[in-house]
Amino acid sequence: MSVVSVRKYPDRLVFAADSIRVSGYLKESQRVAGQDMAKLFEVNDMVIGGVGLSMELSFMRIFARTHKPKAANTEAFLDFIVEFYSWASGKDSSFAHRSEYLIGFGNEVFRVADGYLIDKINEFSAIGAGEHFSLTAMYLDKSPQEAVEIANELCVFCSPPVKVIEQPFN
Repeated sequence: MSVVSVRKYPDRLVFAADSIRVSGYLKESQRVAGQDMAKLFEVNDMVIGGVGLSMELSFMRIFARTHKPKAANTEAFLDFIVEFYSWASGKDSSFAHRSEYLIGFGNEVFRVADGYLIDKINEFSAIGAGEHFSLTAMYLDKSPQEAVEIANELCVFCSPPVKVIEQPFN
């Protein structure tokens, strides 16, 4: 469920995410007061957007406070993700990776899908239930925010409000 989108511009990365939270059959997006955007956050020189289980995304947020890739390349990101999965398994023996991520680091953005598939993104990407709507919108030159707004309108598993984070290049 949900959607996270990113576009790489010449001078910055722009991320956007919806706000849906679901517990069983209950949509909690608008009902829960003061919720932090667990699916899109800045930590330790990174912007991390994730879709999937709240537990895993929360673990990623805690892990990323003290860990980051050694470089902005796919091999370093694979090491980072392998270390994260090992760390999370040590915290909860029932842990199984089920989430996908878009991670901005330095001037690059990487997609983590299917566990260990790491892709460096050249232009734009999206993850989650609203991924196809968002990708189509960005293909048609919409911003990540506009792309998430479109996914919110068309996908039953996406919901406003939209959070946007811009990461300027150094």
